[in-house]
Amino acid sequence: MNKSELVELVSRKTKLSKVKCEKVLAEFRNTIIEVLKKGEEVSLRNFGKFKVVETKARRCVNPITKRVYMSRPKKVTTFKSFESFKLAVK
Repeated sequence: MNKSELVELVSRKTKLSKVKCEKVLAEFRNTIIEVLKKGEEVSLRNFGKFKVVETKARRCVNPITKRVYMSRPKKVTTFKSFESFKLAVK
């Protein structure tokens, strides 16, 4: 399912226009990004938790040249679904 299909499905179920649903979805995404940029977590009950984790520098090998180098530490976003969400999907 892509974004437009999701918007259409939510629009049908909530009886809101597609434009309003798309705006809500965009604002939901933007708000999560704002909170994660501040270094905070976003926890949605019965759904899951979004958070930012910093990875450590690590040793990497280029498979073609066999050159060894160190990757830089970086920040990555993670999502962990809650148990109730996992069970609902099964």
